[in-house]
Amino acid sequence: MVRAEVATLTKILLETKALQFGEFILSSGAKSSIYIDLRMVISKPNYFRLILAFLASKLAPLYGEIDGVVGVATAGIPWATGLALYLGLPLAYVRPEPKKHGMGKQVEGCVEGLRLVVVDDVATTGSSLAKSIEALRLAGGQPRYALVVVDRMQGARERLARLGVQLLSVANLPEILDYLEENRLVDLELIRRARAELYSGG
Repeated sequence: MVRAEVATLTKILLETKALQFGEFILSSGAKSSIYIDLRMVISKPNYFRLILAFLASKLAPLYGEIDGVVGVATAGIPWATGLALYLGLPLAYVRPEPKKHGMGKQVEGCVEGLRLVVVDDVATTGSSLAKSIEALRLAGGQPRYALVVVDRMQGARERLARLGVQLLSVANLPEILDYLEENRLVDLELIRRARAELYSGG
């Protein structure tokens, strides 16, 4: 039985067309037949607010262990901003590379000495999260957790664990595929193909 949060999230992804099947290149460089574009959701305030509540619920047991929220540019910034406001915590964000002008910063905001949760929209291999974690440590921050809406289950959790950071998510891609199949919401061949990619490492 799929969790209620997963069911609600999947319905939102379908309604906003944030979940697409086709031929895609992910930020990791891998090819995929399924793509989740959560930028479509932030344009829908009610759905945006609901998913923020799901994210906040993942952190509820950890409130005493987190001092600040950090977004991964660019897709993670809206989610981190909403979450920081929701929780009343300091906000920062990490650029992909240090600026070429001004102060030359890669981390924007105050993170020194803070225990942090690093927020992105989707995790695949965890490369962007790992780079952000390294940048935050160089800036004096203490990343403890990473949080995403969807974990594609393609190596991010294990990669971050090696850095001493625990990855949390509202849902993972296998759960979403299970819900789609159970409710016959998309062609079963599309689901079969997406599952084959996940379990083959593709």
